[in-house]
Amino acid sequence: MKFHYYPGHLATELSARWPVAARPLPPLVELEYFISVAYQASLLFEEGQPVRCRLVLSALEELPHAPGANGPYVLELAAPRPYEEQEIRRLAPALRSPGSLLAVRADVAAGLLIWGLLRNHSPWGHPAEARPFAPGPLPPALQLEICGPGNLVFYHGPDRMLTLQNGHVEGHGFVEYPLAWSRGRFTENIDVLGPQLAAAGIAAPLDLMPLLGELAHHVTRRVVSRVRMSGHGGMLAYVPTASVAHCVGPAATLRPKYPVRLPTEAHYYNGLQVAIIARLGELGDLTWGRYQRFGDARLLELEVAVNQYADLLADLMTVDGALVVTKQLAVIGFGIEVYAPKLVLSHVYRALDSNATRLQAEAADRGGTRHRAAYRLCLAEPESMAIVISQDGGVRFVQAQDGKVVFWEQLTL
Repeated sequence: MKFHYYPGHLATELSARWPVAARPLPPLVELEYFISVAYQASLLFEEGQPVRCRLVLSALEELPHAPGANGPYVLELAAPRPYEEQEIRRLAPALRSPGSLLAVRADVAAGLLIWGLLRNHSPWGHPAEARPFAPGPLPPALQLEICGPGNLVFYHGPDRMLTLQNGHVEGHGFVEYPLAWSRGRFTENIDVLGPQLAAAGIAAPLDLMPLLGELAHHVTRRVVSRVRMSGHGGMLAYVPTASVAHCVGPAATLRPKYPVRLPTEAHYYNGLQVAIIARLGELGDLTWGRYQRFGDARLLELEVAVNQYADLLADLMTVDGALVVTKQLAVIGFGIEVYAPKLVLSHVYRALDSNATRLQAEAADRGGTRHRAAYRLCLAEPESMAIVISQDGGVRFVQAQDGKVVFWEQLTL
């Protein structure tokens, strides 16, 4: 029998996990109220969209201050609002950016109050994504992220303390990007880009994989973020270029309603990769860190183009059916049906750690139609990968591993 966690249990559990050296949490009754209101807000909708936002329990004077562009922008309300679920619902649209926080403080007479909004240049807790500004300091206070109906994540600064999803804590989801899902699976880019680099007169560096892998992860993160924010949901599948001929077609595993003609020459995203490598080579630093660093006009132009391509993929995902791309991120088609009726799949395996060294078996029919399609694709084409995004914002990364279909439940990205 499973035990479900609710605000009272969460307050006690969070208190037990809170760092000893950290600023103390508020009294248990106040903490439970803070969690309870956020939990109720997570069940609401604002103009058809589920409430999603991030809260910080801290007074203004308790927040860290950084000079210049590194500090968060503080929008202090002239008159604080009561800390209620309907107030969170009304304010949630103004907090869609991952760099936004709704600030809450305790008042001796009035209880908890919403006193302002904080806006950082980069997503809170994700300094690697900061461009062009360096990240501001994270509040060393309790932060609570509302990820979907009944789904909450608790932080102390950048450190995740507790997660709640489907009434359970821990062992069911990850906040960090599951690198094991894609590790070693974008290597075909190296083989393809070699001749293109040579044709462009660029000497191929010895090890491009770290840069190209990070670039593919960046595109994936942006696609997932855009689709999650749309509230629509969708499925994105990656298949090896060599597999396209046999697994895509009217009678194949992947049956596109809107097939796309694959270019015979270098496709658009590969052209962007070649241009990025060329410019980084001119700057003498072929690393992801140099690509992220602000200051080069050509790299900024290329980043805009990469982001626009990611946005195109996100838009294609909203069409009913799956979006399928190659491992080089070339679009194969969208509105795709996954057809594999003869495959027998009774169980899939939930990854209990980021590297999927510990697995937990689950019935394959527990997920929705998109989830089952992703499972069957990865079973039919073991070198493929899939991402499923639910309408409520849940994200699931799927791949085949040692004959098993394994998935990572992603709370945020």
